[in-house]
Amino acid sequence: MANDVPFWLERIIALGMAWAWSIIAFGTAINAVVKSNHQKAEVRALAPTGTQVDINDNDIFSAGAVITAVCIVIFVLTSLYLAILLIRPTSFTRPRLIAIQGGVLAFFAAFLFAALVPYTHFFRTRSAGITASIRGLSIPQSVVDSLINSIGRQNGLSPEYKTQGYLRLVAILPWITLLFTIIASATLYIAASRTKQLHHAQPISDSQPTSATAEANDKADSPVTEKVNTSAA
Repeated sequence: MANDVPFWLERIIALGMAWAWSIIAFGTAINAVVKSNHQKAEVRALAPTGTQVDINDNDIFSAGAVITAVCIVIFVLTSLYLAILLIRPTSFTRPRLIAIQGGVLAFFAAFLFAALVPYTHFFRTRSAGITASIRGLSIPQSVVDSLINSIGRQNGLSPEYKTQGYLRLVAILPWITLLFTIIASATLYIAASRTKQLHHAQPISDSQPTSATAEANDKADSPVTEKVNTSAA
């Protein structure tokens, strides 16, 4: 039954790769959140007693949250499409429905791209903003920066995003998810086109025997045939 579905195997492979890499990207993002919180707690623990430390990484965190959410949506969509192809491959054989599936994936691929661009920029160029205060009194930023550099050299910590390995993974792996999502979307569009061509070709093939039969009947009813039959009689 699956062999009768246009581009069935190609869709399974493309959707499967997008599905797998969406899981990988999602897991990488969750790992980054966990390690980031752990590192923040470590920095606060190293600060002098009575010092309140505020670490602001909202820029890269917000972009990362969008990446995580989009990867979850891609995972859900590809899971649904794969289930349909594997369990009931002939359920969605209309070209319009297949094209809609490709369009939805293309939309979220564009959404993922829109989140990855600022995230990558933040990762390469920015650092976490760190401020500190003692009993409500702000410590001058020059003193805070000096303390951060001193603590960082001793403990291998740095506020720069590009020095954090867990953030680097988020800046790389979701791009692969984006690539396979685009490939899956293009594969669905091709499948829709092939299915449309197949539907257009089907009536023609069905009508060919009828045309041949009509032609044979015309020959049988022609005057030449009647004359031959009369002579034979």
